[in-house]
Amino acid sequence: MLDLFRKFNVLQIDSISSPSTSEWREIFTVDPTATPFQSPEWMCAIEKTGHFKNKSRLFRCSKGRVLLPLAMHSSIFKNRKFSSLPHGFGAGGFISDFELVKNDLISILEALNNMNARELSIRPNPMQISIWPDPHACWATTKRISHVLDISSGYDYIWKNSFHSKKRNRIRKAVKLGIQIKKGNDAAILNQFYSVYLRWSEIRAKQRNLPSAPLLWLARRREPKWKFDAVARELGSNLQVYVASHGSLLVAAAVFLKMGDSAVYWRGASDIELTRKFPGNDLLQNEMIRDACESHCSSYHMGESGGVESLMRFKKDFGAKEIKYSEFSLK
Repeated sequence: MLDLFRKFNVLQIDSISSPSTSEWREIFTVDPTATPFQSPEWMCAIEKTGHFKNKSRLFRCSKGRVLLPLAMHSSIFKNRKFSSLPHGFGAGGFISDFELVKNDLISILEALNNMNARELSIRPNPMQISIWPDPHACWATTKRISHVLDISSGYDYIWKNSFHSKKRNRIRKAVKLGIQIKKGNDAAILNQFYSVYLRWSEIRAKQRNLPSAPLLWLARRREPKWKFDAVARELGSNLQVYVASHGSLLVAAAVFLKMGDSAVYWRGASDIELTRKFPGNDLLQNEMIRDACESHCSSYHMGESGGVESLMRFKKDFGAKEIKYSEFSLK
């Protein structure tokens, strides 16, 4: 009887192959938890950077189809190193055209053990953490924390019930001070975002009494401009750069992604000295959350905070909930 029970609770994998773009888009469209990071356009952008190859896998199963966005490093020194997704490109993990359960993922993870991979890591969508199994003997885990805001109730409800009162006051102050918000996805506004990012890096170096030149070199290496250019080209209007300014001063900037039922605050930077007087970051978040609500998204992903308490508090004050989850790496 126990063997019969196991038979009907184990996902039967019929085949594993490379997905076509049309199949990928079909699955992405029907999965309510899918984020822009799991879209075919995002993987195309990753590949267009020239540093990675698309090695995504499609599992045809007894229940339907499961897809894992997967990239392989193209460098000869990192050959056979797979990740879902590469560092700096967000969380990957599985999407499907049926509702996944824990036993399904156990079967798929076992199938991935047979890949000819030197390294394989999966950082899952935090919204799916409840269905991820406990660490398996073949997999090591790294603890992570992300923040996600439920926006299914609409902007007016979130403004009144999710935003902390001090956030509402800072947003009102930003409007009163005349801070302007503009958005777009052309080269000019991408350049503005990147200049704010480099300014943030420069101020951080000054605060630590470190020379700015090597810190700026590291900043460009950590967040290269080509990454943002590649993603903007592939996502089109699904990527918007928001810039907060006061007169001619660039106060803060952020990159916003929106596809399917999910929106993402992907990257943000600010002139730390200016934000002491002009709360541009708060106004940016307000406008991106409003945009996500008006697009009928149900979740707004604010990402990880690297354990920085002030950044975690910033996200919590907008009502985002802390989600603890794990990245899986094949031993």
